[in-house]
Amino acid sequence: MSAYRKLNASINLKPRIRAAFVVAVLLSVVPPLTYATVSIGYLGRHVAFVAQLQAARLSKYIYTQETMWQYQRVRLAEILELDESQLAETQLTVFRANGRKILSVGTDPGRLNLSRSAPLVSAGKLVGRTEVSIPLAGLAFQVLGLAVLSTLFGITAYFARVRPLRSLNTAVRQLEDFSDSLRRRTAQLYEAQALGKIGDWSYDFGARNLWWSDEVYRLLHYSRNFVPSYGAVLSLYAGDGARRLIESQVQARRDGTISKIDLRARRGDGSIGHFAVTTKTRYDDSGNAVGIYGTIQDISDRKEAEAQLEQLAYHDPLTGLANRALFQRRLDDMIDRCMRKASNGALLLLDLDRFKDVNDTLGHTTGDALLVRIAHLLSRTLGNQHFIARLGGDEFAVVAESATGDLDWQAVAGEVLKVISGTTMIDQVDIAIGTSIGIARVPDHGACVTDLLRNADLALYRAKEEGRGRYAVFEPGMDEAVQRKVAFASDLRAALQDDLGLMLHYQPQIDLATDRVKGFEALIRWNHPTLGPISPSVFIPIAESSHLICDIGHWVLRQAVLQAKAWLDAGAPPREVAVNVSVAQLWGTDLVTDVGQVLAETGFPPELLCLELTESLLVDQEETRVRSVLKALKAHGVVLALDDFGTGFSSLGYLTQLPFDKLKIDRIFIDGVTGSERRTELLRGIIGLGRGLGMTTVAEGAETPEEVALLRELGCDVVQGFVFARPQPAEDALGFALRQDGAALGAAEARHEVAAASGRRARR
Repeated sequence: MSAYRKLNASINLKPRIRAAFVVAVLLSVVPPLTYATVSIGYLGRHVAFVAQLQAARLSKYIYTQETMWQYQRVRLAEILELDESQLAETQLTVFRANGRKILSVGTDPGRLNLSRSAPLVSAGKLVGRTEVSIPLAGLAFQVLGLAVLSTLFGITAYFARVRPLRSLNTAVRQLEDFSDSLRRRTAQLYEAQALGKIGDWSYDFGARNLWWSDEVYRLLHYSRNFVPSYGAVLSLYAGDGARRLIESQVQARRDGTISKIDLRARRGDGSIGHFAVTTKTRYDDSGNAVGIYGTIQDISDRKEAEAQLEQLAYHDPLTGLANRALFQRRLDDMIDRCMRKASNGALLLLDLDRFKDVNDTLGHTTGDALLVRIAHLLSRTLGNQHFIARLGGDEFAVVAESATGDLDWQAVAGEVLKVISGTTMIDQVDIAIGTSIGIARVPDHGACVTDLLRNADLALYRAKEEGRGRYAVFEPGMDEAVQRKVAFASDLRAALQDDLGLMLHYQPQIDLATDRVKGFEALIRWNHPTLGPISPSVFIPIAESSHLICDIGHWVLRQAVLQAKAWLDAGAPPREVAVNVSVAQLWGTDLVTDVGQVLAETGFPPELLCLELTESLLVDQEETRVRSVLKALKAHGVVLALDDFGTGFSSLGYLTQLPFDKLKIDRIFIDGVTGSERRTELLRGIIGLGRGLGMTTVAEGAETPEEVALLRELGCDVVQGFVFARPQPAEDALGFALRQDGAALGAAEARHEVAAASGRRARR
């Protein structure tokens, strides 16, 4: 603006006509022309900056979507990031390299507009351009208005000849106001750069130093005392950043396009940040390259967010181990290396034993803590030698590979079994842990991820079947065996849902004091529609492994109570019915509620329902939980029997603490007892233990009259076995009971008659 002031002072006013003419011309031409020139220059730089900024954003996206970007108009519009005020006065158009328009956002600026474009470059290839257009109609009206005003001022000055300086001063003030507006707009541009963490730089070929804007100094945490020589700047980039930057600048100069690269650079405070550096070649009026210039943007926040997203995408948030997606990638890499190098590797699939019991009894919080503990144990044991992942739930995987090609997978499996066994304390509660492992080797058991996973899963299935807490290696034929079991499980599920093929048989229990039938044990039978009768020893394990055992247990409970109630309603004497309860029912269902509902629905006397629970429920379970469940069952008035005594946990402490009414002696103590004095004494001790605790003793598996006689002599209360009757349908079981009761009554009457006759003879 000082130039206008000097012009104002130097005007010669003596020749009035000349002065008036000069003033009129200056007032008419200079203000509008200057205003138009400065405005168009500023707007042109602004529009060019916006075009380059949007081109840089789109080029980054196009690099990741090189083949489909031109069809993703919605995503491209989101990347352009124009707010509502910008959309109202700006039009941004994206063109392909062939000039075909792809997308246009904003308002059409009309024919009178100012446009600037910037190339879209992906991997060094020109793929299109962006064009930003703004309307110039408003500026034209402003220039026209200023021209009219200036002309009026000129005419007035020319004719009045008295106020030329005042008119000129007015125009100068207007120009000063415009200059202030221009400075404000420039300040806003600098502010936008600061918010976007973007700074400018330039370098003239042959010069020693680069030029940095104030924002670059601020972004890199360097003071103005730092001299950005070319060599010093290159030394700031970490790793191979300097080499990659030079290659990027060479490419920009060779192709004449904007080159962009992400680099890590060392800041002035010693920290390492991530920066996006753009480079473009600058040419002189003759078209010769004279230097390069561009921007540098701090993208550390974005890189950190990307790293966090990658962590979430490929790692389990609970344990920190790799998730299924990363596991499949690493497994595929391991298979590829083994096939190329003729080496070997193995996949170990782990499934925690009885993890569901922990969740059901102690809650999911404790279950999660246990999973974290398992992940820590695996990581500490295997270290970085092998890859560990959590596939979901309580399933883990280990990708084991040997750099020497000689993998001792048995040692790996043994170490895992050793560390994940025994007990661990979580929240002051001792929790039993264990795992089963299925192993598939590369390349013997699979040359792709799908085959290896399937075969390792089959081996895991075998390990569980064989008793858990062990590992099994895949063998040919496992698939066929598993398919047969899966088919059995499907047929069993259909039989349960349709109530077809399943039935209950009842084995009588004889009271040795009266020889009458005291009750029945309900035993499930399955008549397969095509294979005929299936042994319980075959389908019960299948039901347990396929999680059908709880549904079967509830079905048996309901059917047995309904049948016993039907016998009562038909006038039969009251007899107890015994139902086996699996451990899965106790911990996987609300057994107390199920029993209460069945008793309430049927009206069956609870004292005639006996629930038989095996000793396995006492293994690896919380004593307080066991006691509370059994106490709740006793509150319903049912009878509790400890089944298969002597074959499982056999803790005498539990017998004194838990509310069992009966002690069922397993058949292994009955078989051969008449021919072995040691067996007889052992059996005598068990019966004496039960009687001493006030419990009814029930011996199962008696097959000979001699065994029954010995049991009677030892004081056993109840016997069930083939010597009396096999399990049989309900109608036959009731018929046997009636006949047995009749025979017992006849025998009792005969004994009474013999006793009476003996008494009469004695009196004579």
